Amino acid sequence: MSQVSFMFSNGKSILNPEDRIREYCEIEIYQGYDDKHSITNKITRSDVDAANKLYAMIDRYDKFESKRILEESPDLESIPNMDLENISEPEWKILKNKIKQIFYKFISIKGVGLAKAVKLLHLKRPGLFPILDSFVIKFLAGVDINSFEWPLKKAEIGIRALEIARKDIMNNIKILSKTQQNIVDLPIPMTNARLYDILCWTEEKWVIRDNHNAPFGTPSKSVP
Repeated sequence: MSQVSFMFSNGKSILNPEDRIREYCEIEIYQGYDDKHSITNKITRSDVDAANKLYAMIDRYDKFESKRILEESPDLESIPNMDLENISEPEWKILKNKIKQIFYKFISIKGVGLAKAVKLLHLKRPGLFPILDSFVIKFLAGVDINSFEWPLKKAEIGIRALEIARKDIMNNIKILSKTQQNIVDLPIPMTNARLYDILCWTEEKWVIRDNHNAPFGTPSKSVP
C-alpha cells in the first residue's frame, strides 16, 4: 500500500491517516457518539446523553447544567447541514458570522465551554463541525482555551480553529476522499470534519503529549 501524508497548516503531518483513524476507532470512544447524529434544529436530551459519551461531562459538577442547555441553547435553523469543505468563499463569509453567534450563545450558558458546545453541534451538523475540544484547539491555534474567561473570546478562538479546519480539509480533500473509500467497512460512517478532528486530537494527545491512555487499549500501530 502506498504511503500518503495528511499535511496540516501548522506544519505537522500524519503518515497514512487511514491507520490513525482505524486505531482511534479501535481504542477510543466511537460507538455511542458517532452513531447518534440527529439533524434537527434543537438540542435534545438524547444529544446531551450522546455528548457525555464523548466526555462532555454535562451535569458532572452541576446537576442543573443539562436543564440550562435544553432551555437556553440557540435554535440552529440558520445553520445549514453542509460539509465544511463544500462551502464557497462567499457563503463562508456569511456563515462564519452566524456560527460565531451560535458559539457565543452556547458558551454564554453557565457551565458550557467551546468543547461542550461543539460536541453537541457536531451531532446536529456532523459535516460542518469538527469537534474543537481543548486538545484540538491547542493543536490548531496554539492556545489553551481554558485560560480565557470571556465567551466572546472563546467564540472567536472557535471560529479561528474552524477556519483552519476548513482550509486543511480542502487542502487534503483527495486524501480524505480516499480514506473514506477505504474505511467503508467500519460500522459507523464519519464525515470529513470528524475524521479531521480525530487526526488533530490524536496527534495532540498521543504524539505531542505522549498520552497513551485510552478506554479500550493503547495506541501503537499508527504512532511514530
